[in-house]
Amino acid sequence: MEQVIVKVTPLPGFLLTLQFQNGSIAVVNMEKRVNTLRFSRLVDPAFFATAKASGDHIIWSDGKHEVKVTCDELLDAMMMD
Repeated sequence: MEQVIVKVTPLPGFLLTLQFQNGSIAVVNMEKRVNTLRFSRLVDPAFFATAKASGDHIIWSDGKHEVKVTCDELLDAMMMD
C-alpha cells in the first residue's frame, strides 16, 4: 500500500491536519461528521485523538472499536463544506 498520508494530527474542535507524501497539507473539519452514524464514535475527544495515518487511510482505534476512512473520502468531505 502506498503511503499517501504521511502524518495526521488531530486538533481540538474535531479538526485533522493531514500531511501528504508530496508535501501538501490539508485541514479537514470533522465537526459535522461526528454527528453522523458512521463517525459517531469520533465525538469522544479521546477517541478522536487516536487518529493514525495508514497508507491512504486514517484509522481511529481504541483496541475495541475502529473507524477507518480513505483519504479520498476526507478530501471529498472538505469540498462539501
